[in-house]
Amino acid sequence: MAGRWRRLLLGTVPKHFADIRGDGFFSGMELVFLGTGAGSPSIERNASGLCMQLHGHNYLFDCGEGSLKQMFMTTIRAPTTDKIFITHLHGDHIFGLPGMLCTLNALSAGIIDRKTKLPVKKKIDVYGPPGLFAYVNMTLKLSAANLANIEIVVHELMEGKERKAGDRNNDVHECLKRQPIFPEKKKGNYVWKLFEDKEHCVKAGSLRHTVPCFGYVVEEHSRPGRIDAELAKARGLLPGPAYKDLKLGIAVPLPDGTMLQPHEVVDPQVKGRKVAILGDSSDSAAMVDLAMNSDVVVHESTLPHEMIDQAVTRGHSTSTMAGMFARQCNATLLVLNHFSHRFSYSRRSARSVQNLVDEARHTFRKRAVIDASDFLKIRIPRHDSNIYHVKNPVRD
Repeated sequence: MAGRWRRLLLGTVPKHFADIRGDGFFSGMELVFLGTGAGSPSIERNASGLCMQLHGHNYLFDCGEGSLKQMFMTTIRAPTTDKIFITHLHGDHIFGLPGMLCTLNALSAGIIDRKTKLPVKKKIDVYGPPGLFAYVNMTLKLSAANLANIEIVVHELMEGKERKAGDRNNDVHECLKRQPIFPEKKKGNYVWKLFEDKEHCVKAGSLRHTVPCFGYVVEEHSRPGRIDAELAKARGLLPGPAYKDLKLGIAVPLPDGTMLQPHEVVDPQVKGRKVAILGDSSDSAAMVDLAMNSDVVVHESTLPHEMIDQAVTRGHSTSTMAGMFARQCNATLLVLNHFSHRFSYSRRSARSVQNLVDEARHTFRKRAVIDASDFLKIRIPRHDSNIYHVKNPVRD
C-alpha cells in the first residue's frame, strides 16, 4: 500500500531499530534513496541515486537519470545540496548529473553574503574517478550551459601520487575548476581523504568493478559528553567559561584551590555516526577497514548467489557477498541496493527481493538487513539515542 510505514519489528531486528517516532523528527543524519535499480530506470525503480540529509545541507551520492525529479518528489531541499559523490562513470550513475548542476544553478540565484551583503556564487564540490571533469566539462560546454550562480570544483580521485593528473583541457567551462586528490596507502589499500569540516570527515576507498569505482564513508566527529551542572555547582563551580574547558577535557580550578577533573562531572563523549555507501563492486575487500564499525552499510545486491559467476563477470555482487562484507566490517545495519530488474517488490513473487534479504541475513548473521526502495528514508540516530526510523513508501 502506497505511503504505508514499514516497521522493523522487534522480533526480527535489534530493539533500537524499532520505529517509534513521528514523521516530524529529524535525527541530523538521514538517508533518502532516489534510485535503487541496476542499469536503466524501470517502472518500479529509478537509476542510482542516494541523498544524505544533514543539518543545513545535503550530500548526493550518484546521480542517474531522473534523480532530480525523484528529489523533487521528496522533502529534500534541493538548493542545499553542496557536495556530490560519484562512484563511477557508468551512465546509470551519472547521466542525471548535468541537469542536476544546471538546476542547482537556477536555484542558487540571489545568494547574498551575510557579511559583505554582496552577491556570491554557491560552491558545489563534485568527487569521483578520473574522467569526471572531462564529462562534466563536455556536457556543459556542448549544451552552452549558462551557470552564473555556481562554482563547480571537480575533485578527481587519482590512483597514486606517481601518476600524473592528466592533461588539462584549455577549453574549460567558466564555472569549472579541477582539483585532483591523491591517496594514502593504509594496510595495503588506497584511501582518499576528501575533506574534513567541523562536523564530518569523508573518505573514499576503491572497489573492484569493470571501470574505476569507489565507495564513500561519512564519519561524524564524536561530541563532548554533557556536563552535570548540578554536580559541578555542588563542587563550587558555577556556570561559566570553565564549563567549556571541562567539556574539552581540561581540568579547572575550584574556589577551594583544588582541581576539578573533567571525568568527575562530564559524561563520556558521544561517538559519531558512520555510514558507508558503496558503488558497484564484485569485490569490496579493500574497503573493509575503512568501513569498520559503520552504523549503516549500503551495498549493492544485483543478483542472487546462485548467479554469482554472472554477477562477478559483470563486476557486481550477490546478496550473499553483501552480507559477508557487512559482517567483516561489523556493520549495525545492512541496506541492500542496486537490484536487477528481474526482482520484484512483491513478497508473493518467486523473484521477490525478500529472497535476497534472506540470503544476506544468512552470511551477515544478523537480522538487521533491509532492501532499499525508491524514496526509502532511514533516520540514523545519535549514539546517545536508541531509535532507528525507517519510512518505506513501497506497497506490497
